[in-house]
Parts: sequence; C-alpha cells; structure tokens
Amino acid sequence: MRLTDEELRDVLARAAEIEQTSRSGKEWSHEVAAVLGAAEEAGLSRSAVERALAERPHLLPLTPPVAGSLAWVRSTDGKSYVAEVIQASESGAHVRFLHGSEHRTDLDAVRPCLLIPGERVVCDWPWWGPWTCTVMSYDKAQQTVKVNDGSGSTKVFPIAEIWQAPQKTAASRARARVYATLVGVGVAAGAVIGSLATAFLLR
Repeated sequence: MRLTDEELRDVLARAAEIEQTSRSGKEWSHEVAAVLGAAEEAGLSRSAVERALAERPHLLPLTPPVAGSLAWVRSTDGKSYVAEVIQASESGAHVRFLHGSEHRTDLDAVRPCLLIPGERVVCDWPWWGPWTCTVMSYDKAQQTVKVNDGSGSTKVFPIAEIWQAPQKTAASRARARVYATLVGVGVAAGAVIGSLATAFLLR
C-alpha cells in the first residue's frame, strides 16, 4: 500500500510532534527551572507558569507520572479525561479513568491534571450540553471543580464528568491555514471579477 502525499505529510508532522515531546533529562529540567525562576522574578506566580506549560504539552518532557496522581489521559475518542495513574514507566502508563475503566497508554497521551483557576474544561451544562468552561476552584477532597460558563453562571461538577477537547495537531493547524488562505484568495478573486464585470456592464 502506498501513502498518498497528504498521508505522508500527516505522518511526518506527527513524527515531528513526537520528536518535540521527547525532551527530557537534566538539560531540559534546568531549562524549565530557569523559565520558572525568570517568571517569578518578573512577578508571575509559579502556578500560572505551570498552567501555561500544562496547556502546551508539546513543551513538557515525557517523564513518567507519579503513581496515585491524577492526569489528563487521551481516550479513544480523542478527548482527554481525568484518570488516576496506577503505574507508570518510560514505556507507558497504566491508568484508571474516574468513570471506571482501566487502560494502558503511551506517555504522550498523559498530561498533568492541575485544575488551576483559569484552566479550560468541557462540562455537560444543563440545558446546553457540552460547554467549554473556566475552572474557578478545585476541591481535592471532594474531587469536584467549580466552573464558570463565561456568562456569569457557576456550577460544581465532579471531575469524573469533565473533559478536554481533542487538541489540534500541527498538521490540522497547517491545513486550517491553507484553507483560510484559499478562502481569502477566492474572495479576493471574486471581488476582482465582480469589479471587472461591473465595469464592463457600465460601458
């Protein structure tokens, strides 16, 4: 079976993503520490920087999560759900989703679950269905999170009932840029043709 040009581009883009997420070791740890130190000197809180890093998983080294900790784990539907880490090593992780099922997965499907205020999560909002909300606070003892729907309403959800939407890959972002460019070119061409047609008819 021969790969099409588009399939080949997607494979290479995914390989580049995997290569980027392979950062680890003392040098990378020192780089993260330097970023945290510089941010704190500039008046930014450590939690804010950690959240910014967590929102960009391709910048984080692939180090095994700690057993017993909570993590965002990508499921087969592409969404990430909260799961408890049962066991982890450099070869992968064994996790238990809070809704019950257990799963073995690669480390690139596992991200720290911080639930820091300001983090974006999706909740099944009453009357509206899936709705992207902003975390206001996290109750670790009750395993619940208080969120704001963006319109001033707040609600508390068990963290087992929240998720994060699939992240766009570099390939899909590139395709989106190409499509946007093509649409722009089409609109510009249409405008030029329309102007020429109007000028011709007014002669």
